[in-house]
Amino acid sequence: MVRLFKAYSVVKQFLGQDRVTFNWFAVGRPVPILPYEQLIQDFDENEDESWYDKMFVDELFTIDEVTELKKYLWDHHEIEIQEEEIAFPVKSGQLSNSLLLISGEKGFYSLADEEDYQLSIPILGHFKSLGTEDHRGLSEEDIQNGIRFLLSAFRDLNIAEMEQTKVAQFLNNIYAEQGFFVQKNSKITRG
Repeated sequence: MVRLFKAYSVVKQFLGQDRVTFNWFAVGRPVPILPYEQLIQDFDENEDESWYDKMFVDELFTIDEVTELKKYLWDHHEIEIQEEEIAFPVKSGQLSNSLLLISGEKGFYSLADEEDYQLSIPILGHFKSLGTEDHRGLSEEDIQNGIRFLLSAFRDLNIAEMEQTKVAQFLNNIYAEQGFFVQKNSKITRG
């Protein structure tokens, strides 16, 4: 009998934020785990919104996949996961992380892009933190990281140092125009 799961982790610190929750999900599954008619209640392939339901069930994990994810996250990041078994058939109209991804939502971490990634399916994590929301200026922490970075670069390049308030304005201008900012260690660590 096939069992399906959702999985999430609470990460101690990520992008300068404490206790960030990652909702893990599979992407790019080449074939459904089971026929959609078995996974989705009253499934009708001809309905316009049927692809929403397909995305939702395709991002769930089998027991082997969730076990594989659990081992990978612990071995590479010392992060534990919590899994929740999903009874199927699921009701139509569930919100999927994949839909958030294609809608342009921010806040995704790709495990599949990590070095030595060898899981059987690509996995992303969706996280919500203050750093994923658009804002006009940089946080104080981001400004301090940028100042330290630029002052270090100025010294190494033998460029005259700028006043810190000018450096902060320079960093905010770059962020506003390009979206670039200096970030100190964005590696996820255990929760």
